[in-house]
Amino acid sequence: MNSFWEGKDLRKNEINVVQINMGNLCNLACRHCHVGASPAGSDNMDRETAEKISQKLRGLSVRRVEFTGGEPILNPNLAYFIEELSGLKEVVVRTNLVSMDMPEYHDLIRLFKQNDIVLAGSLPSPFRKATDSQRGEGVFEKSLRVLKRLNHEGYGCNGLKLDLVYNPTGDYLPTENLQLESDYRHILRDSYGVSFNDLITMVNVPIRRFRSHLEKNGTLTVYEKELKEQYNPATLDLIMCRSLLSVDYQGYVYDCDFNLAVGKRIKGCENSRLWEIDFDNFDASIGFGDYCYACTVNRGSSCHGTLIKDGFDVKKNVMTYYGETLGSSQDLHTNACCTTDFVPEHVREGLRYVNDEIKAKYYGCGSPIPQCIEGLKVLDVGCGTGRDVYILSHLTGESGFAWGIDMTENQLDVARKYIDEQMDIFGYSNKNVGFILDYIENLEDHFEEESLDLIISNCVINLVEDKELVFQSIFNILKTGGEFYFADVYADRRAPEHIMKNDILYGECLGGALYYNDFKRIAKKVGFIDPRVVSDRKIDVSNPQIEKLVENITFNSITHRLWKLEGLEDACEDYGHIAVYRGGIPSSPFRFELDREHIFYKNRPVRVCGNTSRMLEETRFGSFFEIIGDFSEHFGEFEDCGRASREWTEGVDSRRTCC
Repeated sequence: MNSFWEGKDLRKNEINVVQINMGNLCNLACRHCHVGASPAGSDNMDRETAEKISQKLRGLSVRRVEFTGGEPILNPNLAYFIEELSGLKEVVVRTNLVSMDMPEYHDLIRLFKQNDIVLAGSLPSPFRKATDSQRGEGVFEKSLRVLKRLNHEGYGCNGLKLDLVYNPTGDYLPTENLQLESDYRHILRDSYGVSFNDLITMVNVPIRRFRSHLEKNGTLTVYEKELKEQYNPATLDLIMCRSLLSVDYQGYVYDCDFNLAVGKRIKGCENSRLWEIDFDNFDASIGFGDYCYACTVNRGSSCHGTLIKDGFDVKKNVMTYYGETLGSSQDLHTNACCTTDFVPEHVREGLRYVNDEIKAKYYGCGSPIPQCIEGLKVLDVGCGTGRDVYILSHLTGESGFAWGIDMTENQLDVARKYIDEQMDIFGYSNKNVGFILDYIENLEDHFEEESLDLIISNCVINLVEDKELVFQSIFNILKTGGEFYFADVYADRRAPEHIMKNDILYGECLGGALYYNDFKRIAKKVGFIDPRVVSDRKIDVSNPQIEKLVENITFNSITHRLWKLEGLEDACEDYGHIAVYRGGIPSSPFRFELDREHIFYKNRPVRVCGNTSRMLEETRFGSFFEIIGDFSEHFGEFEDCGRASREWTEGVDSRRTCC
């Protein structure tokens, strides 16, 4: 694949930021380091060079000066620069944090505070094992000590700016910045009492030490291919090299810190030092390499974080606009997968504690996980990298157990890779997760009848050919009183064979979608007598090619809960039951939603049909409800079932999740 910028002449704009690389001396030797810094680093700035750079910077109109390395704190000239430049420029120190835990550098925090220095501290994960695996044993604990000291001095919480810098701990791309920042904020605050201002998300650049790591693992080609495939041309006007200069320890200039790391000096200035350049007549062409794709993937990445800051996914729209093939990014063509905005809070809380590689390589969006599952034995059908399995693990607690089954080996490799780490994060001494490599049609080969309390699935059933077999197997292995809670795609009619067997439509979760009435027939046939809808969302087929392929068929994404209960009837019958929600479910203290039609407010009596009374009294929800009445007398059909609870929810969006 040729570079987008091949043959193009991209030039710098006005220089707003100068980044000073103090050298390659560092107290750490991180696996991802793109400059190869370490405690043995010997290429470091001397005072004469520092004085010449400082004098030049004082005369330039740049608004921001950043110090990096290596670890700039280890260079004695950093204090000199701060004294010379603070008050004239915004000064940023990019640090690994751990250096400030060394006794000889404790006083630097006071210097930073006195001069209102902005700090950008590296912390690749809010979890100990992930951070230590990339940066060295004990680094996480040292980083926490420094962060707490910084908070005490007012950084990150009282006017002094403290940003954290995230980069993936492996050969994968970061997940969406807003969600990552939210996860960091909650975990560091709730677990350690640490606060910060912003999270700067960076993509690992395949140069120097990180490149060697990829080569050693045999993943360099795959990683570089992924960077190219995720390239977003909309980032080109925003990349940092447009308005930034990077200066090395000798004073030579580069377009950015990454070009500095590979020795690619600015064109036309190869033999000039910063103080020798006439910036009134400076018109440089930017030099690129294939590693620059790391700055242009998805919403973009730089030393300052994500380039495209708003919530609008430019990449998807740009790719659609430029006519990318349908198979390259399935979610461009329909809204079959929704955003995490619809993930309920009890799920979102567990999601924060799941490793970022698991989330980054998970292909689903919603999380069809119900409430009140502590201590249950649960299964995720079609689990992928195990994101939802680990959320289930967190929600069930150590007394429960969560399995996942999937037919894709490389997805399960990611899931299994983090079992020990996730158990440590959750504080479990015993493992409560397991992963099975197999087709979901073979469920009964792995689980005995009446052995599971809950089964979930996220938009997977539509991909299976023998759907009745899967539904029957799920029913068989559920305990009486158990639940199948799942999201899937359905059609408003039976699709002709040429649609059902279309490769693109199948990949879009449309070709294999069941006609909704056929789904209800299958569900009732296997024993799920009264399917209940939790949410229902029309799928927007806005892509003209897809719209033409599906003809007049309409598709909906629906989340259901199916109960394995004895005595359920195929219609809502009135036996005079009254249900009262007494509270007690942590995620629903005052309002509990059984399904879209049945919403209960604490202590408010509601008339319910016989089936609903069983779903409340004979399942795990029984201890939270008082059911008044029995089945001794029948009063006929329960007309407009659910109306009493709906009267209080006019205008409320009851969507919970989707596939």
